[in-house]
Amino acid sequence: MAAPAGMSLLAACLVVVALGAGVAEAQSGAGAGQCVPQLNRLLACRAYLVPGAPDPSADCCGALSAVSHECACSTMGIISSLPGRCSIAPVNCSA
Repeated sequence: MAAPAGMSLLAACLVVVALGAGVAEAQSGAGAGQCVPQLNRLLACRAYLVPGAPDPSADCCGALSAVSHECACSTMGIISSLPGRCSIAPVNCSA
């Protein structure tokens, strides 16, 4: 089963894939053309992002492990900035 931090990264990456425009912005710090295919592979994980879902498949785990550090960090930066850019409160998962 994926670690909670891995699932947070996965959720963040899937949001960026869905946004489309955010993916293009993610590429600016992650090497143009390399981040989009990595994030697109994470679609194999969409069924495992709901409460009560079974353990992720080998395809999902493989896709998650193939996301580069640069792409993951760039994506997390975009995800962290979205609430402020949408004029909503930031998400605090530690509370």
